Amino acid sequence: MIKIHFGGSRSLSASYFPLVAEVVSVPMQLGCYVNVGCAVGADEAVIEAALGCDPSRLSVFAQFSESGEGSFSGSAYVPVVAAKKEGAQVSFLSGGPLSLPLKARLMRRSKVALSGCAGSVFFLSKPFSPGSLKVAAEAVKKNQIVYVIPCGFSGAPAPLRSVSGFWQASHFFGFPGFQWFTGLPLF
Repeated sequence: MIKIHFGGSRSLSASYFPLVAEVVSVPMQLGCYVNVGCAVGADEAVIEAALGCDPSRLSVFAQFSESGEGSFSGSAYVPVVAAKKEGAQVSFLSGGPLSLPLKARLMRRSKVALSGCAGSVFFLSKPFSPGSLKVAAEAVKKNQIVYVIPCGFSGAPAPLRSVSGFWQASHFFGFPGFQWFTGLPLF
């Protein structure tokens, strides 16, 4: 069983949701499973796309409770609850108890969502998306293959902090983007 983590910018425009649906559907049609967080924007688009393929292969990790307690304006509460009703696995409070600060719950939730994944794909609306790039660095630390698909900008995203490496133009299942390569270039 191959799991792929998807995420990205909360500010991702709905005009990119069809692209997200195309990208997510290809590995799912090949039998892959999807892990995703609970935010508006990219996470929301991934949830919608995966539900359209096979809800039983979708795992959603929410930093809020099933009743919505702990959610905020950046939470995709309604799509997360809909995913659960349609048969997806939803882990509520996956970032820890509500007594933890929101920022801490969000990062802890993301680390849980990365667990067991072979790779991570991020749909970024701008080259510097601090939260998404922090999660991408965590994925690199877990030895995952990491891709970024730019949605609204050209060129590579900002370098990842706390891990060595560089972005290189690449493809994820035929979709153009950038892959993080660890270490230093040979030439």
